[in-house]
Amino acid sequence: MTLKFHFSPSLELQLMQDDLPLASVRSTIHRSGLDLLEGIIPQSVVIKESAANGTFTLADGGILNLTITAESKDPHYISLIFDVTNSGRKPLTFDRFTAPSLHLDRGAFPSHAPLWTMQGAAVNWGQDFAFHLPAGFNRDNYLGHVQDSEGGGIPVAYFWNKTSGIALMHIEPTPKDWYMPVKAGKEGISAAFELRKPVTLRPGEEVESLRVVISVHQGDFFAPLVFYRDFLAKQGVFAPEPVAADFEPGWCSWGYEFDVTPSEMTGVLPAVTDLDIRWLTLDDRWFDMYGDWNPRKDTFPNGEEDMRAMNETLHKAGAFSQIWWYPLCAEDGHGRWESHPYGRSQLLKDHPEWVILNPDGSVARNNRHIAMLCPALPEVKEHIRELTLLFIRDWGFDGHKLDNIYTVPACHNPAHHHTRPEESTEAMADVYRIIFETTRKLRPNSVVQICPCGTPLTLHLIPFTDQTVTADPTSSAQIRQRIKFYKALMGAKTAVFADHVELSDGGEDFASEIGAGGVPSTKFIFTDDPTRRSRLKEIWDLPVEKRGLWKKWLDIYNAHRPAEGEYLNLYDLVFDIPEAHAIRKEERIYYAFFAEQWDDIIELRGLKDRPYRIMDYVNKRDLGVVIGKDARLDVTFDKALLVVAIPV
Repeated sequence: MTLKFHFSPSLELQLMQDDLPLASVRSTIHRSGLDLLEGIIPQSVVIKESAANGTFTLADGGILNLTITAESKDPHYISLIFDVTNSGRKPLTFDRFTAPSLHLDRGAFPSHAPLWTMQGAAVNWGQDFAFHLPAGFNRDNYLGHVQDSEGGGIPVAYFWNKTSGIALMHIEPTPKDWYMPVKAGKEGISAAFELRKPVTLRPGEEVESLRVVISVHQGDFFAPLVFYRDFLAKQGVFAPEPVAADFEPGWCSWGYEFDVTPSEMTGVLPAVTDLDIRWLTLDDRWFDMYGDWNPRKDTFPNGEEDMRAMNETLHKAGAFSQIWWYPLCAEDGHGRWESHPYGRSQLLKDHPEWVILNPDGSVARNNRHIAMLCPALPEVKEHIRELTLLFIRDWGFDGHKLDNIYTVPACHNPAHHHTRPEESTEAMADVYRIIFETTRKLRPNSVVQICPCGTPLTLHLIPFTDQTVTADPTSSAQIRQRIKFYKALMGAKTAVFADHVELSDGGEDFASEIGAGGVPSTKFIFTDDPTRRSRLKEIWDLPVEKRGLWKKWLDIYNAHRPAEGEYLNLYDLVFDIPEAHAIRKEERIYYAFFAEQWDDIIELRGLKDRPYRIMDYVNKRDLGVVIGKDARLDVTFDKALLVVAIPV
């Protein structure tokens, strides 16, 4: 695949793949819904091999100069920067700058051929990261913080069918409050990056786009995400190396919901020890108020002493402990998560000036409607460092579950004296760096898990989590898709926490968690009794027969640990049937195939030209010997088949 481009006299780029039309690219500037450049022929156009420049005389007499710089250091991509300069004698105002607008060619992406898309913006809880693109689709994909909601994510939009794939991404190393709109309408399929806010350029002033890359690929979203990862890595944004503890199975107290007690945490030890689960997570609502993070008096009556004693008991049993918390927020009397009556935290009584303010002076709020703290303030960073020391050094936890983590908005609080409002967004990563580095120094084998519930992780947090999360999946398909997503984004050997198996299809689909390369986890209660049942909305018990099934699967995981291997991008998640995943671990390759029912040939890709014995390692069945590169096997299975190819 070779991507070529040329400029037209109207300052559009025409993209060609292997000399066939692929897409077109242009820039637009809007004021009050009107495209200021529409119908205007640029003058004094200068077109060079890697740049084009032209002047537009607007209907109101204004004059602007548009410069497009395009570089291609590799035959698979081009990088673009758009620059708009006010060349007139009066101010130039507009409220939307689109740079670029990418329009897919109907020949390369015909409407009759199924087209899939991966869109990395964190738009709402439960979203599919990748999905079939329906006719009439229209989504703004805002990459900044959304008041009372999510926001942030990965600034990559990718489109692919059986034969072609094209990605649009910005490669800035920090989040930007731009939109990444995608439309599929009568005029075709388009994607863009847009700055949507009032801009006034005085004569001679300019505004520049983000650094944007357009790349071509074949297959699903794995390759473009690896491509994006490499661009970030060159700018110092890359995932940390995983440690052994990242791959240990986990149990979470969320089965007990909001009112878990120390005795319930330690009470599961007989079960988790038998199941060889090493991590135990103290989940949401062990604390009194967001921001203060004191143990609740009704569930932890002895406060910090209960925390230390609980962790000592867990450690004596050979377990690790993880604490749930939500940095950069504090209660100010508001909240919408149905966990408890909200009050005013002591933190905000003492430091009301720490909050982020919106442009209109209102308090910026996260997805739980709780006030957000400004990470650009040195005193907020120090507060987070002290909390980390408290939880890890003083209370004895071994790691963190940092939950509901998306992004933070630009801060307009005059008390902070920011040079630019965006300093708060950019400084957010510093807070998570403090948590990660402080914890790793105290506990070299720690885990810092960042969970952007139901959405993709925001890009500048990549260096400060050593265990990404499938983050509240709504199906087994989402679990597998998100594991592949993070194996591409973070690295093929990264640890991906598959989240509670109870969230999978049927509540017990360990095959999806383990086969796709995830770290399995669970949230059962133990022991079960009527008193506990009466306070819970959902019952995730562990009767004898279920415990046997959990034991079987966790023994399988611990015997093989495919999560520790290298994920291989050998199959298209959509267009290769059945769905397949491959993981190389030393000389072996682990395969996982998924379908409702299958009675046909499967392809075992990626093998060397030598014989391999194929073992169904779940059911301990020998499926025979295959030879090398074009290995195929006739199999029958329902739901899932997990096999390992062992060199003979």
